[in-house]
Amino acid sequence: MASVSQKPNSPYWMGKFRDDQGVVRMRSTKQRNRRDAMRVVMTWEDAAVKARQGELTQTAVLKTLSEMSERTTGEAIQVQSVSDFFEEWLESKATVGKAPTTVARYRPVLRGFLDFIGKHRAQGGIKAVVPTEIERFRDHQIKLGKSATTANHAVRVLKAVFNTARRRGLALSNPAEAVELLQADAEEKNTFSREQVAALLKVADQEWRGMILLGFHTGIRLHDAANLTWENLDLQENVLRFEAEKTSRRAKRCDRETIIYVHLDLIKYFLDLPAGDEPSQPLFPTLSGLTSGSHGGLSNRFGRLMREAKIDAEPGDKKSGKGRQFNALSFHSMRHTFISNLANAGVSLDVRKKVVEQSSDEIHQRYTHLDVSVQKQAIEQMDSVL
Repeated sequence: MASVSQKPNSPYWMGKFRDDQGVVRMRSTKQRNRRDAMRVVMTWEDAAVKARQGELTQTAVLKTLSEMSERTTGEAIQVQSVSDFFEEWLESKATVGKAPTTVARYRPVLRGFLDFIGKHRAQGGIKAVVPTEIERFRDHQIKLGKSATTANHAVRVLKAVFNTARRRGLALSNPAEAVELLQADAEEKNTFSREQVAALLKVADQEWRGMILLGFHTGIRLHDAANLTWENLDLQENVLRFEAEKTSRRAKRCDRETIIYVHLDLIKYFLDLPAGDEPSQPLFPTLSGLTSGSHGGLSNRFGRLMREAKIDAEPGDKKSGKGRQFNALSFHSMRHTFISNLANAGVSLDVRKKVVEQSSDEIHQRYTHLDVSVQKQAIEQMDSVL
């Protein structure tokens, strides 16, 4: 049983307790008040009992130290649970302007990690997470049938979360930094041929004809296209003005609006439509507001159009379990097609990046598929050495 006593000529109380090995120890509490000294000794003994029973987890240690600090200094050690910090981090990303679709990609990763480590660990302190837990979670993604690219994405998201925790002083280090990424074969989107686009237009209804023409001639993203209104369309200047959901939030206020000159095919299409009664009326009423993914979403509807047009989606490696199947051809391939058509027409890199609102050369390069004829034209201009 813990007890305290005071030596002659010493202002501090001594504490007597049994340690984690069951050995009786005497130690100075550094407390002048008997009641405070007793609280310290009781904390020591409580920790020792937990250690003997194998219950002294990192979380319990942090809690014990926090209680001791609060009793002796009046200030508790800041301890935030993994689950609470994850939720706070997601809210902060939405606040600073991350697109809802981007935050939506983060959320299942963090929820998946919490489910993986279990409710007890999720309620533990953010400081207690170790690299091996993240490494096992990475490997668990592969067992679920997800690709190495998806598993690596999960590690990168966790790395960003724990980096924030480290900067705020809630964790001493970033455990995800010690976890290696898996080697992944990059799966890239292909481009649509003009024949394939013509086949799609042939089987599409009026609204999907407009969506396909927009994708082919502007490179607009699927969700942005579906939610356009008559207010976004200026047929006097032949331009389309809109704020891209993915990128506008992180752009400067003066650069948030994307302006694209409208191709003649689109002008003819829009002139044939009955004008909207209100500027806020959607250009595509039956598609506006639909999500990109999920059953019945925009992506699946476009997939059915491709099958009706007898266009092979060119699936990647077959996935099992919860892994999402990659297809080399989808509506997003229209963006690759548009950028590649600009490049093949000799449009400069700076102009192409501005049209599709891409700031990174590396990202833009992944969207550019140069035709052999362009290479042929460039190589034939080189002088002969013979």
